[in-house]
This record gives sequence, structure tokens and C-alpha cells, in this order.
Amino acid sequence: MTASLLFVFVTLAVPSQASARDRAIRVPVTVHVATHHGRSVVSERRILASIRRANRELAAFDIYLDVEQIQPMVGGTRIETPDHRFELARRAPRDGTVHVFFVDRVRLTSARKGDRRVSGMHWRYHGLIKDIRAREYVAVAHNAPTTTLVHEFGHAFGLAHDTRDDNLMCSCRRGIDPAFTERQGRRLRAGARRYQKRSQKRSRKRGL
Repeated sequence: MTASLLFVFVTLAVPSQASARDRAIRVPVTVHVATHHGRSVVSERRILASIRRANRELAAFDIYLDVEQIQPMVGGTRIETPDHRFELARRAPRDGTVHVFFVDRVRLTSARKGDRRVSGMHWRYHGLIKDIRAREYVAVAHNAPTTTLVHEFGHAFGLAHDTRDDNLMCSCRRGIDPAFTERQGRRLRAGARRYQKRSQKRSRKRGL
């Protein structure tokens, strides 16, 4: 990833109106891009489109993603097993940012549905393994729709799935121009603030 791409990411998040800045919730983001044989598994164009779409939808509720770092990473191209998920958790330190991993493939496993490939996921650890306790991140597959990133941020900020195909939290094939409802927007703002408080608390504990 180039320095010019980082500049583009940061400028995408700037609100255009002074009134938005008065109540804006700014969410710092660290982007990790999986690489294979030295090449990114996700194109810059697709990453940029996902960030733009997320900020377009979140801006309606004065929430903005500020990309602070873009980090190419070796390995981690697939998330298919618990070990894969734990490996990414160890790459997502509690540093006050939301860690987003763009990878080649995401697969979930459940007793009811078995193995299934998905476009993305929000993952939070609630277990007892000390070095990844309370860690969380968002992952997006290389061929995911541009709405996947903001859908997963919805989960990170407390939204559940919605059955309406014109809603961004629908896990179905979405409508032409899906969006969040006003009620979801209020929950997004509350969830984003809770996320910030959790992150700030963790950063203080680490002495950052």
C-alpha cells in the first residue's frame, strides 16, 4: 500500500459541513491487507470503494471512519478455522482503533449450518485465553460487495441482522440502494460511543 493511498483514505472521512463536526463521532481504523507472494489479495480500488460506501452510510448519523494506518501483512489470507481467527486477534492489539482485515476468504462454522463462506464478519473474543482477551476486529473477503464493510461495522456497534432486503443489516441479497433506518442510526451512535470508551479504557491500561 502506498502513502498516496493512505492520504486518500484519510481524506475520505472528512465531513463537509461544520455542523457535522460539532457532534461527529470519529472512529479510528487500522487497515490490514493480506498479501500472497508479495501481492495484495484485495485491490486498492475495492478497498477504497468499501471505505467510501461505509462513510457515505455512516455520515447520515455523523459517524466517520478515519483510517490511521494501512499495514500489508504476510499470511492470514484465509479465515476458516478457530486458529485462523485467533491468529488475526493477535494482530489486532487493543490500541484504540478498529482493526479491519481485508483477506481472500472468510468461512464460518456452526453446528446448525455447517461450513459456509461469507463476505465478512465481526469477531469478538469472550474466552479465557489471556493474550487475546477482549480483542475484536472486522474482516472482509476480497470479493465482498462494497456494503459488507459497513454491515460489519453495524455489528461492531451493536446492530443485529434485519430481514428487510432494503436494509444494510440484511444478510440476504440486498436491494438496489440499502440503508440504515433512523432507529438503527441512533443505535449506531450509541454503539460507536461504547466502542470508543472500551478502546480508550484498554489504551489507558496499556499506557498508550
